[in-house]
Amino acid sequence: LLKADLVIFNFPIYWFSMPAIMKGWIDRVLVSGVCYGGKRFYDQGGLLGKKAMLAITIGGQPHMLLKDGVHGELNDMLKPILRGTLAYTGMAVLPTFVAHHVPYLSQEARADLLDHYRQHLSSLDTLEALTFVSLNQFDEKLQPFSAPDT
Repeated sequence: LLKADLVIFNFPIYWFSMPAIMKGWIDRVLVSGVCYGGKRFYDQGGLLGKKAMLAITIGGQPHMLLKDGVHGELNDMLKPILRGTLAYTGMAVLPTFVAHHVPYLSQEARADLLDHYRQHLSSLDTLEALTFVSLNQFDEKLQPFSAPDT
């Protein structure tokens, strides 16, 4: 992990999160003192300079995972992973690749999906990382700096 430039976490969404085996791997590998600890997190984390991306499959259709969709926004579902794990350890988090409704796709639709994934992977160098908090916005006690009086 420490020698990687890019880590792709590829998994199905189970119960609005990652599978337990993936969570167990994260708990055992992204350890305190190496990947985070003290005030070494977010843009000062132990994995600063590395990129991370999720490539997920989900049974739901795209319209189900919108702001007004039955399950709410997909990024809200993924926030604990994107922010609370990847960004927290200092990694630059690239946009997620999502494969929707996978169990129900035709062979032709699956082939198209794989083509889209290849395109996504070939564009990794041009993708802009998601924005998360910077520790420069906080004082030594991690209190937010006050906005100047106007």
